[in-house]
Amino acid sequence: MHKTMGKTLAVVLAVALSASFAPISYANPDDSAVDTSTEAAPCTANKAMEQKTLGKFHAYVINVDTGQVLVDVLGKELTPSASVIKTLTAVAALQKLPLEYRAVTQVLATPSEPSTLVLKGGGDFTLSRLGPGESSVYSKPPRIRNLAKEALEKFPVDVPITKIILDDSFFSGEKWNPDWPAKYRTLGYVSNITSIQADGDRVQPNRLISSYSFRRGKDPVLTAGEALRASLGERAVNAELVVGKTPTDAYVISEVQSQDMRQSWLGHMLTHSDNTAAEFIARHAAKAAGLEGSMAGANKVIKLSLRELGLKPKPLVIRDASGLSDENRVHSKLLAELMVKVANAENGLGVLTEWMPIAGETGTLRYRFQGKSAIARGNVIAKTGYIPGLYGLSGIVNASDGSRLAFAVFARADSENGLSVTYTAQGAIDRVVTRFYICGASLTQ
Repeated sequence: MHKTMGKTLAVVLAVALSASFAPISYANPDDSAVDTSTEAAPCTANKAMEQKTLGKFHAYVINVDTGQVLVDVLGKELTPSASVIKTLTAVAALQKLPLEYRAVTQVLATPSEPSTLVLKGGGDFTLSRLGPGESSVYSKPPRIRNLAKEALEKFPVDVPITKIILDDSFFSGEKWNPDWPAKYRTLGYVSNITSIQADGDRVQPNRLISSYSFRRGKDPVLTAGEALRASLGERAVNAELVVGKTPTDAYVISEVQSQDMRQSWLGHMLTHSDNTAAEFIARHAAKAAGLEGSMAGANKVIKLSLRELGLKPKPLVIRDASGLSDENRVHSKLLAELMVKVANAENGLGVLTEWMPIAGETGTLRYRFQGKSAIARGNVIAKTGYIPGLYGLSGIVNASDGSRLAFAVFARADSENGLSVTYTAQGAIDRVVTRFYICGASLTQ
């Protein structure tokens, strides 16, 4: 055989053999909408946005650096928000709460009723009834046992404690939003919103034991009062617990403070999508703005803060601060415009990028962006949202070409047109946003 022909045959045989033993690549239907090629022109997310699992789809994308609108699919049409609305709650808090703002819980004594103590709530859901060696889901929470210890040190030793007044007046209005199904409490989605509360009113708040429970109780005020009475020991064992106002002559004998609300609470709320945290934060922001610390005040302060940022919240319907209400109405355009301000760190909003979940890494996006969507991991910083019949995501994409895209997308059910959405919408949304990442500034519709 001629040497040249022999070499050629050997090469062909080697290639054939290597192909025979190469790993088999199976088609993944979940990834079918993700084209990772950046060579095709124009670069779009159209195929991904047409996935049936997205139901009725809303999207709005803005190039942060140029202000150019790259995608607008029902971007101005109102839609329920789910937990994406927590970004608006965070903005209100950053706009209205003073630096290093903390919630304060106090115990007071009163000369007119020498055997009476007052537990005065300051709107701190992280206040904990847990003891030594037990762990809360909240970072470094104030402890009821410390509140009781200091109170006992300052209360007359020879005076029995026969009554504890529970002053829950720091917040006002309804404690439970009528838009929320009752099961949201027993499922652990949210507690009653009261200014006296311990451990977010979890029935079993110690996360180190198997019986740890997300389930919330029926009466947060009474539960916290019972915890204080128990921590006061034998001197208060028979003390009557009474909900009421603080007597005018009362004076503080002990107090504990929450962690910095802007640093600790906001980060926890956005990373873990904590609904109770959102409702408490919004009420504090409302009071700081001179409004009532109520559901109505919380809803008002969110719109007020957006208006002060130059955004137009008029068409929005804000029914709660957590997004649990299916009566909330937002649109993708406003959310994307807000994310432009976050990306540019306007008005101190840049800190939200430190707290929002990161695709494939933290919070509610930790296990998202699988398969071919994994290419966008670490490059999507966004707030998730879910309520029955709707999934959402809004945030910032640090795209493959170095550009930055602000976006908001929603996948929602539309019964009139026979469209439904299930948990598979999450993966479909991830595939859409992955296309945003791949296309970057070249994204077109």
